[in-house]
Amino acid sequence: MTTQATTPPCTLLTVKDLSAQTGMSMSTIYRKRSIGESLPRVVKIGSVLRWRQADIDAWIEEQLEPAAS
Repeated sequence: MTTQATTPPCTLLTVKDLSAQTGMSMSTIYRKRSIGESLPRVVKIGSVLRWRQADIDAWIEEQLEPAAS
């Protein structure tokens, strides 16, 4: 008998959640998105915008400046 590994469900976060995690206001997030500035990858379902936690974490890591030596 074989069992299939299940992938944990992907939690989709709102712009309010993204705002809380990044410290950016919701209006800044919408503005940055409209002008094409760097943000985590977005999941668009109809007209609704959502973000995956893994994408937010990866984007935050990309924003880190290299450590001074």
